[in-house]
Amino acid sequence: MSQAKNPLFIILAFFAIYVIWGSTYLLNKIAVSELSPFMLASIRFTLAGLLIFSISKFMGKSLRLTRAQFFNTVI
Repeated sequence: MSQAKNPLFIILAFFAIYVIWGSTYLLNKIAVSELSPFMLASIRFTLAGLLIFSISKFMGKSLRLTRAQFFNTVI
């Protein structure tokens, strides 16, 4: 599994880490001062659920729910 180490990919990976993590901390700082904790948590969990749902659908996974699972989720 020897792969050539392209310096451009290494630089892009570090750039992505710095930008994504840096913006996450900045947005958390702004969100904590502007939104209530429950609203912030609900937005984060909703976005995470939609992201996981989209990735699963893209990968072709079955997303079928039984009636019992649906009612437990609603409750």
